[in-house]
Amino acid sequence: MEFNPKVNVIPTFKNSLGVKKVGIYARVSTARVEQLRSLAAQVSALSQYVYQRNDMIIRDIYMDVGSAKIGSSRREFSRLLEDCQNRKVNYVVTKSMSRFGRDTVESVESIRLLQEAGVTIFFMLEDKEVTKDTPEFDLSVRAAIMQSENEHRSENIKIGLRQKAELGTSGLYSKPCYGCVKDENGSLVPKVYQATVVQHIFQLYLEGKSEAAIIEDLAERKIPTVRGKERWSKKAIETILTKPSIFDLLQTHPFTPCFSGGG
Repeated sequence: MEFNPKVNVIPTFKNSLGVKKVGIYARVSTARVEQLRSLAAQVSALSQYVYQRNDMIIRDIYMDVGSAKIGSSRREFSRLLEDCQNRKVNYVVTKSMSRFGRDTVESVESIRLLQEAGVTIFFMLEDKEVTKDTPEFDLSVRAAIMQSENEHRSENIKIGLRQKAELGTSGLYSKPCYGCVKDENGSLVPKVYQATVVQHIFQLYLEGKSEAAIIEDLAERKIPTVRGKERWSKKAIETILTKPSIFDLLQTHPFTPCFSGGG
């Protein structure tokens, strides 16, 4: 056929024959802002990896948020597994084994489920592709090493925070919270009305009152929360009782208790 310069030849995007139907799986442990940013970064990096491959196409993206606790639901992972069993997805791309499971046992069990469905898994961080023929012993060893590294890293972070607290350089001990504010020098000082409430909460707790009883006491006294709500939550009471900065502040900075006025 004679070449016609007016005809533009559009190449096919990806030949459907042999193209892997990819499911991207990403997971973060909590719904905190920094974790959600990490989730977005995971999805972006994994999507870019698939995009650069001529033999892959994204079928769906699965994201679990707030799944740190062992035994908690992973709805998106369950949906991924269902799609794999229904042949909608035959290749899974995820960041690492530590994102795939929350401990060695769960990681291996999750991988085994997908292997049984004939699905291949690619762990980007380890640059490891796992197929149905990959020995389970190899997976167990890799998962155990990953868990050990995570635990070691976590322990180092805890030690660092503990040392900063002992030296008085931890930001946790200079962060404003209910009952205190920062003065012109950046130091924490009591916010009289709120500090009075905090002192009252501590006193009730030392008298043996339960968190529920403390909440009832505050409601009877019509003491609002920092957001103006009439009733305190159990989490708010727990936060105050376990906040070292406000406890230490009330011991070292005398103030005149006052329940009059607003928060």
